[in-house]
Amino acid sequence: MSQLPPLPTDSALQKLVILNGLLVCCLIFAACSSTPGTVDPGATTDAKTDTKWPDLFSGDGKLGDGELGDASDASGDATTTVLPGEFSAPCKDDTDCNAGMCIQVYGGQICSHDCSGNCETGYTCQQVTTHGGDTLFACVPKYKHICDPCNANKDCNDGGDSTNVCIPYGASGGFCGAACDEILQDCPKGYTCDVVLNPATGAKVHQCQHQGICECSQAAENLQLSTTCYIQNDYGKCSGVRACGVGGLAECTAPVPAQEICNNIDDDCNGYTDDFNASSKCPITNEFGTCQGIIKQCVNGQALCEGQTPTTEQCNGKDDNCDGKTDEGLCEDGDPCTKDTCNSDGSCQHVQLGGMACDDGSICTQTDKCLSGKCVGGNNMNCDDNDPCTTDSCDPFVGCQHAKASDGVCTEDGNLCTLDVCKSGVCTHVIQDGGKCTDDGLPCTNDLCDAAGVCKHTQSSGPCEDGNPCTEGDMCVSGVCKSGPMKGSVACDDSNPCTVDTCDPNQAGGCVHANNDFAACTSTSTECPIGQCAGGQCFPQPNKTCSTTVKLDLCQNQDIAGVCTSAGKCVPTQKSQPFSCGGASCKSICVTCVVPVCLDFLLSSP
Repeated sequence: MSQLPPLPTDSALQKLVILNGLLVCCLIFAACSSTPGTVDPGATTDAKTDTKWPDLFSGDGKLGDGELGDASDASGDATTTVLPGEFSAPCKDDTDCNAGMCIQVYGGQICSHDCSGNCETGYTCQQVTTHGGDTLFACVPKYKHICDPCNANKDCNDGGDSTNVCIPYGASGGFCGAACDEILQDCPKGYTCDVVLNPATGAKVHQCQHQGICECSQAAENLQLSTTCYIQNDYGKCSGVRACGVGGLAECTAPVPAQEICNNIDDDCNGYTDDFNASSKCPITNEFGTCQGIIKQCVNGQALCEGQTPTTEQCNGKDDNCDGKTDEGLCEDGDPCTKDTCNSDGSCQHVQLGGMACDDGSICTQTDKCLSGKCVGGNNMNCDDNDPCTTDSCDPFVGCQHAKASDGVCTEDGNLCTLDVCKSGVCTHVIQDGGKCTDDGLPCTNDLCDAAGVCKHTQSSGPCEDGNPCTEGDMCVSGVCKSGPMKGSVACDDSNPCTVDTCDPNQAGGCVHANNDFAACTSTSTECPIGQCAGGQCFPQPNKTCSTTVKLDLCQNQDIAGVCTSAGKCVPTQKSQPFSCGGASCKSICVTCVVPVCLDFLLSSP
């Protein structure tokens, strides 16, 4: 959209008032003097003329520069279609025009009229030659060259006009503007009236400028209009041409400035050929590689280069083929944990490295380090996919592998009537027909799975447990556990005389063994067998009369009376009777095994 015009100054305001007055007078005069179907050569219109601008650019309908052919005035208001013979209608000769004036204009011929009065909006008074060869002043399109590629102001003006300026757009070239009024802002739609410098005089002038990139009009394409352009960078500035043609405005034909080399070409576009530094680098290339040399002289675009000539790489500590590497591949043993170098005599040296990162060639190890000259892998990759139906492993070349497994227990489905096992890598729940399932807590039912995997509870027969520990011989009858007879004392007898054996249904196991304290019992003591119960155990009863045996000699014993202790020992209460050895006094040992014999003689001297 066009920019809004600036507020007028006092002098500009006076000018605007006068112009508006003239326009009103012209409108009144035109309304009184014109007749339908004709154009009064002296007629004038206001800014909203009904005259259509001529479509000089036939073909693809592209209006391009100046918006010519648009059925609207500079303000963008819609207008009526121009009839044949009327002003701005296409024509072939003077007889086609109501005013008898068919003029040659940019891109074709249109009907016009003399400019003794004011011209319509978008037109200007210029000297022209009619189709019949007459030279006169007529109204011609004002903006026919706007946005055309140009190189000088004359490319933007016709008929002696010099008000239009070839506006420079830097590297893109120059493009025509069109003189405009800063107050009226009388530019076509898509253009603004801006202040620019006239490149010919340096003076500031107002010109209509396109809002954006200029495009080629159809007429400019037909005439192949062009403008000079350039491409500039750190190396220099190269000039070229941009021309209108099929497809619109072409790119700049200028070459891209480059560093000057010895090639008989002005690479940086400074006007000199091969004006480079004599010490510039140059390549020396053969089948072994490329080495960088120094240009000593440039003759007819050919560089005379001096420097190292590439040769096959040798084990000598030098970069023979100039590839940036020294003795590469000559001593390489393929082990990343050795430093391979050439000795001064041309032999190879392999120094073992340790602690350095390396690659053992296996994907399954994530942290590989050199150890004593060998690459050792560590931090094995975790390949567990948490799927019980796969066998997880790691292939050193491929990585983690998950083979389908047919063994192992998989996820429990909560149904006791299924066996949860893996089959070909899939967790399968196999029905266990006849297998045990959830116990319903009833003693006289069989809890078994059926063929559909459903837990069934059927009546059972035979022994059962009614929950009463004091009954025995309980049996299932019609699915109900019937109690058997009560247990007697015999059933609970623990064979301990120091307990009273009974059965209590409320006790675990039923049988109760109460202490039978002070009851008589037989102790385990052979000397004091008479016992008494205490705390469920039998202890020897103390102070009971007992009999104990004492030795009189080697062959004779004597029973004497005693009394029992609580420890079960019989303590003698009387002394043993004296004895004689055949009626004689025996000082040593008396043996009475057969007849009494005194062994005193063993004590006599020889």
